[in-house]
Amino acid sequence: MEEQGYIEVKFEGLVGDIPLKPIDMDIAEIKEIINDVEVFLYPTRNERAERPHISYRIEEGSVRNLFYLPISGVLLFNGLTSEITNRGNIDFLDNKRAEIIDKLQRKASERNIEISFYSSSSSHVILKINKETQFFKLNATYIETEFILYGKINEEGGNNPNFHLLTKEYGKLVISATEQQLLEGEKRLFKVYGVRAKGKQNLTDNKPFDLKLVDYLTYNPNYDEHKLDLLIQRASSNWNAVSNVDLWLKEIRGGVNG
Repeated sequence: MEEQGYIEVKFEGLVGDIPLKPIDMDIAEIKEIINDVEVFLYPTRNERAERPHISYRIEEGSVRNLFYLPISGVLLFNGLTSEITNRGNIDFLDNKRAEIIDKLQRKASERNIEISFYSSSSSHVILKINKETQFFKLNATYIETEFILYGKINEEGGNNPNFHLLTKEYGKLVISATEQQLLEGEKRLFKVYGVRAKGKQNLTDNKPFDLKLVDYLTYNPNYDEHKLDLLIQRASSNWNAVSNVDLWLKEIRGGVNG
């Protein structure tokens, strides 16, 4: 059996002029603390389904929330909370863990309490959260990515060279380009084109912005039925050389055990 240890989340503050005690904690708040510690240690559903046994006890000394679990979980807790202290932020944490620390930070700031993290493998406090700390989660509003976009080009030029692309998905998009990109090749004004562009995507409505042209793509919504039939005929003849089609497809997709 793996060596056991404990982790502690301690709440210190005042209720009026009296120090906070376990009797002051509502069962809903205790339930929330238990759930937050479980998710902080094991953020995914699969990890929680396979996690080791964890027992809980609440003790005096302000409010000491004690969790008893295998030492591997204690070391994980130590590593994560120590890194928060060392960095002074939670930017490196995954989303669920960051949300929990953010929630504790807001609680500490709003209620003027101090939340301290301890463990059986450390003789001193590992992390402190209070109204002076700033362990808030930074909410990203966009991501940077690359797009393949199709639409009609209806304006070109400007002091800062760009063109407007009218798309079905996002409406009018402004895409910056160099003068050379706008002038080279055929005239594209009022024609439907595909473009490959780099830029940002708003996480609220998914609309691209701050776009910069990488390359034009010829847009051809029609296909040559004769050429398609010819390609199918050529490909079909090659199947005769494949003795076991199912096995061949499995290998193409990543191996028989893939």
